[in-house]
Amino acid sequence: MTVVGGYLGAGKTTLINSLLASAEGVRIAVIVNDFGDINIDADLIKSRDAKTLELSNGCICCDLSDGMASVMDQIRALRPAPDHVVVEVSGVGDPAAVARWADHPGFRRNGVVVCADVTDVRRRAEGRWSADTVRGQLRAGDVLLLTKQEVASEGEARLVRAWLREVAPGVPVLDGSLETIGTLLDPLLRRGSDERTEHADHVRWSGTTGRTVELTKLRTILTRMPERVVRAKGIVRSVDDPLRRTIVQLAGARVDCYDDGEWQDGEVSRLAVIAIGDEPIDQVIPAGLRALFTS
Repeated sequence: MTVVGGYLGAGKTTLINSLLASAEGVRIAVIVNDFGDINIDADLIKSRDAKTLELSNGCICCDLSDGMASVMDQIRALRPAPDHVVVEVSGVGDPAAVARWADHPGFRRNGVVVCADVTDVRRRAEGRWSADTVRGQLRAGDVLLLTKQEVASEGEARLVRAWLREVAPGVPVLDGSLETIGTLLDPLLRRGSDERTEHADHVRWSGTTGRTVELTKLRTILTRMPERVVRAKGIVRSVDDPLRRTIVQLAGARVDCYDDGEWQDGEVSRLAVIAIGDEPIDQVIPAGLRALFTS
């Protein structure tokens, strides 16, 4: 489960609309407060009723009119099960509180993504009635997405990035593009093994190994990753329990590991990493991590 937060007008719904419309090969369930805000092309809608909106690409939207517990049970009962759940938090809501629902049976926490409108976030964060809410939302994020950059100057965006680093120390700031939010959902779904790719804003790396992995060593490396590294996710065969699959992920500064069932014949341990910037990948990924995932 990924939680998307941010103040009123920060761009949450725009991102989710685009994500739903462009999902390819990934079955996403989205929990929203109001279907009226979801502007999906009519040709993509397979069916709808008062509680759900089903899309022809396999995605589904569920509303919160009956409460979070009811919706979580409804999604857990879906067959086939969704690959990912995205929750859009109310513009005045606390994303950290909503993220606790990711510990509900049948779900796993992926992280909290908070949208920050480059044209308005500083004003909102200083407003008499909105300051506490906005600042609390920003500090609750594992990652901050800077939205509406297309209507801001490069200098304005740079100043807001610097300000966000002061308001929410240690929380990475990324551009709020669909590509970014899509990759944050699950880089392994979007990147092949042993692939190294760079573009203007981010560096991506992935590696594999046929050997078992020392889980304690991997966790230690991930907790000490450079601040520029904002996301990592992998499936590993650990030395301690080689018959089981272990999911390992880094979101912001948090590292989680959990069992994912039996190891399958022919699988290899693999890890994908995303970092901010366009420097050569060797200057971002620690040598110890590369050594673990080199066949």
